[in-house]
Amino acid sequence: MTQAIIPPRQEQVEDPEKRFYVVAPRSTKVALENEAFSRGTDLWTLSGAVLQSWLASGCPDYGFAPDQPPVSENPPSSPSPSQLADDQGAKS
Repeated sequence: MTQAIIPPRQEQVEDPEKRFYVVAPRSTKVALENEAFSRGTDLWTLSGAVLQSWLASGCPDYGFAPDQPPVSENPPSSPSPSQLADDQGAKS
């Protein structure tokens, strides 16, 4: 058997967009299509943006760990920019 060699990392790697499939209940697909429509985009683009954001934020498991409440009861720990602006405006 020939031993496979792990190629070295490259400094610049082409990163083309690729479509791929996910599995979700039909109601989830419909909800995403409706949300995409209200944002002026398509299902593929919105879903990709959601996945990119989730990965960029460290793959948080809001509502998925057994000891955590559902997502709606477990908001992100950092305030939104508008909340932060309101808080800073009240202190001035």
